[in-house]
Amino acid sequence: MLEMVLEYLNDLKQYWKRGYGYTINSQSSCTLFQDIFQHLDKAVEQKQSSQPISSPVILQFGHAETLLPLLSLMGYFKDKEPLTAYNYKEQMHRKFRSGHIVPYASNLIFVLYHCKNAKTPKEEFQVQMLLNEKVLPLAHSQETVSLYEDLKNHYKDILQSCHTSEKCELPKVNTSDEL
Repeated sequence: MLEMVLEYLNDLKQYWKRGYGYTINSQSSCTLFQDIFQHLDKAVEQKQSSQPISSPVILQFGHAETLLPLLSLMGYFKDKEPLTAYNYKEQMHRKFRSGHIVPYASNLIFVLYHCKNAKTPKEEFQVQMLLNEKVLPLAHSQETVSLYEDLKNHYKDILQSCHTSEKCELPKVNTSDEL
């Protein structure tokens, strides 16, 4: 029982500090999210123009403090009700379990597949995601694989409206010596 309470205590901290507690938590990952899709777009573009893929693997490293906001931005592990100090019992079966989502050594992998449709000569690009080496069902469909264009369409608002500089800009202060 004590371990469940301590787990919830840590989840509360992570929820409000890096998860869904405040919108700004996940917005901090917007630039990283766009960067991931820029690399995927480049690979698709190169493959479509019969060029060799210049970067077949992109590795970026961070900590739980990076991965948890990114997963929140993407809509993963979101409960219907926010985690609070007052709803511990109601949240016993919560999705947001930071120790499971981002254990000590965690990772998120985007795998881009190039496929030729057997019925038509059309080329398709598909994406699969893995969290900690386990297939992660896609947030928009709960499927394990998605057409790349469908995934981009699902996240189009994030991909088009990341205004980090505006959100993070400090207010201008009057620096004149006038009194």
